[in-house]
Amino acid sequence: MFPVFLPVIYSKKYINRIDKIAQLTEKERGALKRVEEKFAFRSNDYYLSLINWDDPDDPIRRIIIPDTAELEDWGKLDPSEESRYVVAPGLEHKYDQTALILVNDMCGGFCRYCFRKRLFLEKGREIVRDIRPDLAYIASHPEITNVLLSGGDPLYLSTQRLEAIVQKVHAIDHVRIIRIGTKMPAYYPFRIINDPTLTAMIRKYSMPDRRMYVITQFNHPRELTDAAVLSIDML
Repeated sequence: MFPVFLPVIYSKKYINRIDKIAQLTEKERGALKRVEEKFAFRSNDYYLSLINWDDPDDPIRRIIIPDTAELEDWGKLDPSEESRYVVAPGLEHKYDQTALILVNDMCGGFCRYCFRKRLFLEKGREIVRDIRPDLAYIASHPEITNVLLSGGDPLYLSTQRLEAIVQKVHAIDHVRIIRIGTKMPAYYPFRIINDPTLTAMIRKYSMPDRRMYVITQFNHPRELTDAAVLSIDML
């Protein structure tokens, strides 16, 4: 059992309209609406609660709340040139041993610095819809020993849907490592805390010689709440 000190349990209330953020002034909401029309906004009540709204330069606010600087016309939507490595719908093969599958185009929150903002402009264009071609490619390339599930955020999927993908990848004998890339422990740790089937699924498929790893990111110490630490402990 894990000790838990969580005075508030947040519902999974996602917010995807900037005009629903009561802490912003009417002028701020008006200016940021233009950004939202180009690059989608998404957060939830838990993550927004970490913001110090009295500080316009609050780091959590900078991560999640749109900024008019995003409208400046420079850079490109594929800064990592991922399109060069697409070998099947939703599948990238950049490094010999590693394949990357974009399993979805949704997250617990949309980071304003995201290098895959393009996924949220044309919904569903680059993610995997039918995983069979991806599996066939991986199976035919024995040098691929490491498969990274990304997106979007794989933990936005239900555990049942995620396990259906994990099971099929795990069935390919030369795949020794499956990684799940997620920011959910920071954005909404209750996704992990409230779903014992997730840790059971990882336990099922992570073996001494066939490992599963969760790759996560924290951008600021205030994201390491009691709930976030508990979710990491459980994983």
